[in-house]
Amino acid sequence: MQGRCRRATIATLISLLASIAVAQEPETPPEVIISVADQKLMVVKDGMWVDKFKVSTSKFGLGDSYGSYKTPLGKLRVCDKIGSGLASGSVIKHRNATGEILPVNAPGRDPIVTRILWLEGLEATNQHAKARGIYIHGTVEESKIGDPVSYGCIRMKSRDVMNLFDAVPVGSVVTIQHDKLPKLRRWSPQPAVIIAQHKPAAQSVHPVKPVAEKLEAASESKSHETKSHGLFSNDGHRVLTQRAAADLHRNHGPSFSNASDAMKGSILFADLPGTGSKKD
Repeated sequence: MQGRCRRATIATLISLLASIAVAQEPETPPEVIISVADQKLMVVKDGMWVDKFKVSTSKFGLGDSYGSYKTPLGKLRVCDKIGSGLASGSVIKHRNATGEILPVNAPGRDPIVTRILWLEGLEATNQHAKARGIYIHGTVEESKIGDPVSYGCIRMKSRDVMNLFDAVPVGSVVTIQHDKLPKLRRWSPQPAVIIAQHKPAAQSVHPVKPVAEKLEAASESKSHETKSHGLFSNDGHRVLTQRAAADLHRNHGPSFSNASDAMKGSILFADLPGTGSKKD
């Protein structure tokens, strides 16, 4: 018995430690895919899409040359994030907030606003991206989002870039591609694994149970009858009356009837009103 309990305890501990190790594994950061053909951005996690937003790429086309104002293609990464805590529409110049806040579609204005995710190229085809200041950023010209109208950066609506800023950490991979966005299943969180803790059932104290067991034993053999005549509680008082035996028969079935028959004439029924029994 002790060996089985020890093995069960060890197995439970191993399962618990394995679950803790899985829970402590760092999450893979989400990836970002930007489609020039769709003028859309997709946040991808575990091979499934989490969010989709309309964007605007360059009106000058695709490329990585200095002074071209083109949007580079290929794999890049978020090397820095700027603007945490700024109000929507906050103007950012030279990667610093100016203190000015503009409304959406402010006439005659086209600055970078709200948030910046600075991109660094990971391939030869986009190696100048960081030096060129290629960002994912907010714009006040939200009415034009969905058309290629930028000067090389990826423009987003302020509320969308704020959501992206919070969801994508520094180091996340950003793929800018000419093709349409891939068709992926929508992401949903995995159910949490709950380890049930075994708790031994509380033993209910039933005053009749020890007596019932002895009564059943008394019905099995005549030798038990003699022992059953001496059923007393610790303080020497009788522990069963004829009425109690009848209640046991009514509530628990024929086995108590046999036990009751075996107890007839015993000291348990002696000298009790209405029993008709005599003292031994």
